[in-house]
Amino acid sequence: MSKKQESSLWKSISKKASKVGENLSNKVSEASKSISAQASETAKKKASEMGEVITNKASDVSKSFRETTKESFASTFKKTASETNPINPESWQEIDNNLEQEEIYHIFVGCQTASQGGTQKVTLKSGKSYNVKIRPNSTEGATLRLKKCGLQGNDVFLILHTFYNSEFNLDRRMNSLVVHASIYERSKTRCLEVYNRINAGLYSYDLAALNLLDFIVDASNIDSLIGLRYRIASENSRWIGIDKGLKQVLDSAKLMEVEKYKLKGIYQYIKAAEPLPNLDNFRQLDGIILNSAIAHELKDKYLLASATSMAIRIDMLIVNLIYSNAEINDSKRRQYLSVYQQIREGATITDNVILENLDAVIIQAEIPIICKTVYQLLRDKYFESDLEIDDEEFYTVFSKFKKTEEFVKRAENQAKTTNRFGNIAIQKGMLIEVGYDAVVSGGVGILAGVKVLKGGEALIGAVGLVAIASTLEMSTQEKIKLGITEEGNFSGADAYSGIMNAINEVSWVIGNGGERKLEEKLNIFGMFKSNKDRKQILQELETKLYSSNP
Repeated sequence: MSKKQESSLWKSISKKASKVGENLSNKVSEASKSISAQASETAKKKASEMGEVITNKASDVSKSFRETTKESFASTFKKTASETNPINPESWQEIDNNLEQEEIYHIFVGCQTASQGGTQKVTLKSGKSYNVKIRPNSTEGATLRLKKCGLQGNDVFLILHTFYNSEFNLDRRMNSLVVHASIYERSKTRCLEVYNRINAGLYSYDLAALNLLDFIVDASNIDSLIGLRYRIASENSRWIGIDKGLKQVLDSAKLMEVEKYKLKGIYQYIKAAEPLPNLDNFRQLDGIILNSAIAHELKDKYLLASATSMAIRIDMLIVNLIYSNAEINDSKRRQYLSVYQQIREGATITDNVILENLDAVIIQAEIPIICKTVYQLLRDKYFESDLEIDDEEFYTVFSKFKKTEEFVKRAENQAKTTNRFGNIAIQKGMLIEVGYDAVVSGGVGILAGVKVLKGGEALIGAVGLVAIASTLEMSTQEKIKLGITEEGNFSGADAYSGIMNAINEVSWVIGNGGERKLEEKLNIFGMFKSNKDRKQILQELETKLYSSNP
């Protein structure tokens, strides 16, 4: 395949990626181009800083991937790409440049499967799963097509990620990093064991060692592209653990297959870091995973990802309402949007006239009740500043949620409440504009790590609180139906502390004009809040290996 053809292929893929999941109007294409341009510009600025500040390095994974993946895709695509029909997996055909798929998925393939070939189970947004045949010697960026398996009977396009490379010994490079790290021999052994598992595409139960290995890799001067591929492998391992928790509960659930498909489908939107397609089943999915037997660290990761996907959808509905509501004067729409954005990020509002008018517009709007509840939580300053809260303090927060929920039910127009909505075009001011990790925006979803979107901190926290409260309020009968058997395994206070901890990884600073702006703190994984050098952080991470069970 010529370089010109490779370039044309990548452009075709990028163009299709911008349309995944939303099926929006022509505005989507324009917005996606704008998003891509912003992401590319950001990535260029950040490239020179890689290796200087570890936190920035970790947070820019998806942005840098958007730049480096083009080169990686072109170089690894020199070998014939394969087209797979799940009904007839033996039919191999070359993919031409006229790709017509509407759904793109990023999947990680273990080293042995990538090297020798094999099959891998892939679950799509339809909720259905397919055993996909992986061709031998598949490398980073290899592509597969599943014919007519998409939501609308369309083709599905898979992009493979792997640590396997027939030309370079990546294992040797990773082993060298661990061997030369200033940690105990036993700690090195555990890190190498973890690496072998994530490289094989398996779940690593030793999360403390995985966190330590993450830091060793991020703090090194390893090639940036290898670092990005490691990050994908590391995150994939954690999400395999979440996958297992979901499967275990659903296996014992008293649900029809079509109901299980819906839950699995919503889960794929969350993993793609995209807005939820509807608001019908998210509560059940949150309840299942938050009540499962998986590690609390994984529950925190899932809750943040779920809250982000829901927050993006709620934000789209509210911003679209501001743009389209007939009661808002056209000359005032920017002011309404500005006030809402300040509410969304937790800032103090000074324009009380616009604020009160916006309150009335939202409470009477024909939008889902969760949008109104979340908005009102933001108005009532639901959040606590402390990162760690006990049961009594959480009860105060929970009580505030209940009062807000009751207020919304009394104040809203029942005739104008719906969980249904049509296609919504991406418009200026929406939170999805900064959702660089979203597959719809050209990212790799949760494989880049789950991060709080700037400008949506308070909104994401409010959605997380609603998810926690809904889980706590589940009846015994509903739990049995969903297959939830774990008793006393879910703590509202712990879950709330976890999501607020993630949100507080960003700090407020006051600009020259008195406005509130966001600036990232220099911390690692949200675990250390004071200024510490790398040696101190390494020691504290290593200490956690022996204060927690692998």
